[in-house]
Amino acid sequence: MRVTLLASAAFACPSLDALLSEGHEVALGTQPARPAGRGREPRMTDVASHAEAFGLEAAELQDINNPDGLAWLTGTQPDLVVVVAFGQKLGPAVRAAGPWGCINIHPSLLPRWRGAAPIQAAVMAGDECTGVCIIEVAERMDAGDVLAVSRTPVERKTAGDLLGELATEGARLLTQTIDQMASGELTRVRQDESAVTRAKKLVRDDGRVRWEQENREIDQRVRAVTPTPGAFALLEDGSSLRILVGEPVPCARGPLPGEIIQAGPEGIHVACGRGAYLISRLQRAGGKPMDAGAFLRGFSLAEGSRLGP
Repeated sequence: MRVTLLASAAFACPSLDALLSEGHEVALGTQPARPAGRGREPRMTDVASHAEAFGLEAAELQDINNPDGLAWLTGTQPDLVVVVAFGQKLGPAVRAAGPWGCINIHPSLLPRWRGAAPIQAAVMAGDECTGVCIIEVAERMDAGDVLAVSRTPVERKTAGDLLGELATEGARLLTQTIDQMASGELTRVRQDESAVTRAKKLVRDDGRVRWEQENREIDQRVRAVTPTPGAFALLEDGSSLRILVGEPVPCARGPLPGEIIQAGPEGIHVACGRGAYLISRLQRAGGKPMDAGAFLRGFSLAEGSRLGP
């Protein structure tokens, strides 16, 4: 097929690889380059950079729905439009540009976790399983019919771990769906609107550890915001301490939430509303990531001191 791929984030790179390896003719549209880094030099999107290895040039689209964007899209003469982590809402003219329609890869088990951060929402909620869906793009965000679905256990994975897994699985599911389209074997399942949950975009404060919660909830929060926006707590001097790796551990009742129970080479035990949380890898503001033992050789955290909310 002639596939026009609208994509920006690294999550879409395996899908681009899969489409090309299956022999589809791909045109690529992406978000414009944005200033980034200390020098604020324009940096192309992850997909555009990845595409250069294949000699494929990405069209930078300020708005796919405006006349220039639509002119480029129709000029690619797509059989099918595929959108993966693109970052722009698609109007009716875009959705109708190809005879095979417009489909999207969404990393959740729809209708659970529609929205901007579905992987993080699944981890933070303690879902046992998440997954990826191929859906038809509809007027309402993430509300289209489900064409294919694959499930993945969450276990103790971080959002970053799952992002990589679901990007790869989504690419496999995408090419499978296109094959089913071509053979006439595709099925559509309407989403149950009564079961919809929403996944809001995360901000920095979503990473703030609240020690009054039980250790299981804290563990879910840390894994949900890793690697971004990142989990953090405050030291007694008000500086920020980033929590990179940890796990819930038992603790008898007694210490106040946030109180350091023990600090040694194996990690920093912090009391929670129920149980304790063992921080094994962390980072001070402006410092390097360190294992707890190395961190404590240069910075003292006394037993009985407290970490702030």
